[in-house]
Amino acid sequence: MHKIILIVLSLFATSSFAGELADLYQSQLAVANQQAQERERVSPDILRQVLLKVVGDRVVLDAADLTPMLTGVGSLIEQTQYRRLNEMADDLTQPDQLALVLKFNESAVNQALINNGLPIWSKSRPDVMVWLAIDNGQTRRILATDDEETRYTKTLEQAATRRGLPILLPIMDLQEQNQISVDELWAGISGSIEQASQRYGAKIILLARLTVLANNEVQIDWESSINGAIKQWQSKGLVTTGLQAGVDEFTDSLSRDFTQVVTSNAHETSTLEINNVRDYADYSRTMAYLSNLQYVSDLQMVSLEDNKLAVTMQINGDKSVFTRTLAIEHVIDEENDNVDSTVMHYRLLP
Repeated sequence: MHKIILIVLSLFATSSFAGELADLYQSQLAVANQQAQERERVSPDILRQVLLKVVGDRVVLDAADLTPMLTGVGSLIEQTQYRRLNEMADDLTQPDQLALVLKFNESAVNQALINNGLPIWSKSRPDVMVWLAIDNGQTRRILATDDEETRYTKTLEQAATRRGLPILLPIMDLQEQNQISVDELWAGISGSIEQASQRYGAKIILLARLTVLANNEVQIDWESSINGAIKQWQSKGLVTTGLQAGVDEFTDSLSRDFTQVVTSNAHETSTLEINNVRDYADYSRTMAYLSNLQYVSDLQMVSLEDNKLAVTMQINGDKSVFTRTLAIEHVIDEENDNVDSTVMHYRLLP
């Protein structure tokens, strides 16, 4: 039954377009007790974790003066709670610890970032299809959603969660077993891998080839494909640190394409015409998607006729970041016959 549920959920995910991160403005850290002094001690560090997810780029965040935000952390907290923390450690154990969980006010955090001239990465983020091949010295295999050896799955999910990165893993059913072999993954991103990834609706592919070394250490060769652009890098260490380092480098690079400094300055009104909007459900989905984009304001419907929705909006920042976001999130696609430079022509995807 467990496997059936996972498969159903994975197939359902193929019709989704982007990861809407509900816990982007929430994070947690282990604490010694529930005393106010201990809470005040770790609160700035928890906020820093949230800022990393929202800003997206460690280099930008490290260069910023966060002192005013960190010292005034109390004014940004929306909810406080405690839970038992059971995360995979570097030694592959899962110690049971008390954790302080803080949820911060989204609007207040965003405004503080805007005031500091820092970029914001929208909480609507493109799904990343992860293909992880593992070589333990005896066999090679592909990590799947219901993998029996859960340490790789849990560690990878924890690494992605820390960076606000929505990821998908393959279900590796008979269709994919016939389509993709572990040797193909070891050779690098290919047409077969890209074709298999289309099943999940993800336009971003992250390939990791993990080799188990001595003393529980691993070497991971990474490769990513974003709209055909290939990047490669490597990480080493224990399983936890090796996977986290690779995910960190990937997320830093990815965020630079999809974040920008949000401005409040007046911008020229942009017009979009979106085809294939056939009913109220399509209309609602389109308007909800556009209104949730971080850089859009003053979204207005102009007309809806002949399955074509026309809207106007203000784009509060670089228009190229906006168009790159639309291109990768697989909700609306640009029409090839876009000859009118004053209007952006798109079509709603199923």
